[in-house]
Amino acid sequence: MKRSDYYALLLYFMLALFFWGLPMKFDFVNRLNISGDVAFYLWSLKWWPYAISHGINPFLTKAFWAPFGQNLAWTTSVPSIALSMWPITKLFGNVFSYNLITLISLTLSPFGIYLINRQLGLKESSSIFGGLVFFFSSYVWGQLLGHLNLYIVFIVIFLCYLYVLRFKCLIGRKTYIILFALLLAIQFGISNEIYTTFVVFSFFAFTILITLYYKNEDYKWKIVIMGVETISAVFLSVLLLLPYIYYIFYGYVSENINNNSFYVADLLNYIIPTPITWFLGDKSLSISSKFTGNFSEEGAYLGLPLIFIVMSFIYMTVKELYKQNKMYIFIVCFFMLSIILSFGPYLRILGHSTIPMPWIIFSELPLIKQALPTRFTLYVYIAAAIIAALWVEKNKFKNYYKYMISGLVLFFLIPNLSMYKGSYITYPDFITSGFYKRYIGKNENVIVFPTYALGGYQGSLWQQKVNFYFNLSQEIAGPAPKELINDIKVYSALMNFFYGETKPMLNNEVKLSFLYYILKCNVKAILIPVDYNDQIVNDLLRTLNKAPINVGGVKIYEVNPIQIKSLISILREDYKKELLKIYDTLFSSAVSYLSDGQPLSNLYPQYLEEHGYLDKSFGYETGPAMNWTR
Repeated sequence: MKRSDYYALLLYFMLALFFWGLPMKFDFVNRLNISGDVAFYLWSLKWWPYAISHGINPFLTKAFWAPFGQNLAWTTSVPSIALSMWPITKLFGNVFSYNLITLISLTLSPFGIYLINRQLGLKESSSIFGGLVFFFSSYVWGQLLGHLNLYIVFIVIFLCYLYVLRFKCLIGRKTYIILFALLLAIQFGISNEIYTTFVVFSFFAFTILITLYYKNEDYKWKIVIMGVETISAVFLSVLLLLPYIYYIFYGYVSENINNNSFYVADLLNYIIPTPITWFLGDKSLSISSKFTGNFSEEGAYLGLPLIFIVMSFIYMTVKELYKQNKMYIFIVCFFMLSIILSFGPYLRILGHSTIPMPWIIFSELPLIKQALPTRFTLYVYIAAAIIAALWVEKNKFKNYYKYMISGLVLFFLIPNLSMYKGSYITYPDFITSGFYKRYIGKNENVIVFPTYALGGYQGSLWQQKVNFYFNLSQEIAGPAPKELINDIKVYSALMNFFYGETKPMLNNEVKLSFLYYILKCNVKAILIPVDYNDQIVNDLLRTLNKAPINVGGVKIYEVNPIQIKSLISILREDYKKELLKIYDTLFSSAVSYLSDGQPLSNLYPQYLEEHGYLDKSFGYETGPAMNWTR
């Protein structure tokens, strides 16, 4: 590398240190933007070294969803990061490892874009600008809210760099295949979703290239040979990943883990920012709140200045189509294709589905259907960053206008750092002083409130801190076990308190289900921070008919299976009486309704409530039959 390349690398590192360090108050050992997802990544950074060093199968664990367990091949447990950071985690802790890999990716990702631009023959200044566009990309800063596996993307960018080096014959065939396979395998261990979509988008890229160069025999065969080499590298990566792939099919999940028609890029998100962007982000909330997904998955925003650059470059390319370097045409085509695919199965505008889009073909295919189209904005931004650098170099604007527009591009993309709250990671004395050993046996199953479904993170955070001393009978990642999903007795408690993101409701059915859940999971204790005060959770725990023990900042509910069975018998009788009362109320309301000569077609509780045959407190929205008609 040249000296100027090191300067560019230093620039990106300083930006990473400032923009990530500021919300962390530059305390990378103790502070993190903590959430349920982030807590799971901290858990994973500890789990993989722990499992391997203790001779435990790292893929199949009963540390959570106990006693049934989870297949980590179907979670985002980032084994590549956990294993590569093992020595750092051991010396400085997993919070530091998390922050360090974040800084590394924030540095190397734009540097990779810079290197690609340099290989395309661009000057240092233009290449640096392209890297800056990617550094401030809405995709990266959206995922930085908590998706470690999705914002560590420097591997993908260096894979693109390998494409360029091989196309220019700057590396040999064997070197290309081996390096490409190794990087792909590492990427699989960071995010198998991005691994898969990268392979798919590479196929699209080669298709575009062959189409553009089909009349040029030399280039056409060069691309075909390079495509064969890439396929060889993919197969080699699969061989390296066989143990991992085995467990993917061992615990194959056929249903969609996330809704691939919900987590899509809204058309207007490309021009309307969300609160993750500093300039106009909060002021645009009345519009951006209509986008589907959440802020971390709404990273399509390009901003008007960058859109102007892209449109200007497309105009330059089309205007002199036959004179242009075909690589420019390729980048434009790839950019446009990436945007179209990011819309998902149906084009959404302000959250409303409209016309079918090309991704509908892939949205039901095995494995690839698990990919969320909104995350294809990664490829949009890779292309946009290269286009931005090319535009700076190739446009005929005066330097004054060129610098002004480039400055506006970055200004419009500056992240809103107030979204990234660097919380000081603390643990109660119950955990740090070892009090937990007095009340919980080794490998016993516990529940920790608030659960992941309620926005909590304490369960996974505490468990990794005590080196997996106890098991958790709750979600911290991945799909729920079929043993719970298929059990009608525990299903209500599962879906209200333990799985997914939910706004829980509480009635006698849920309380009864909660008791069955405790028995089925063989839970020995329930833990809750003393400073956590949620009325619904408090009411749920009153079902245990037992006062908690306060120790070291934690309230402990010790569970006695015999007492739980007794409570089930009592509550079941109360629930039966409640159901009979509901039935009597509905029956008498229906008789009154039909006596008035009303049609059978409208005989349902919502209509009865709305027209006075049922009291509104009965339960269409609230009350004893809460939401049961939906």
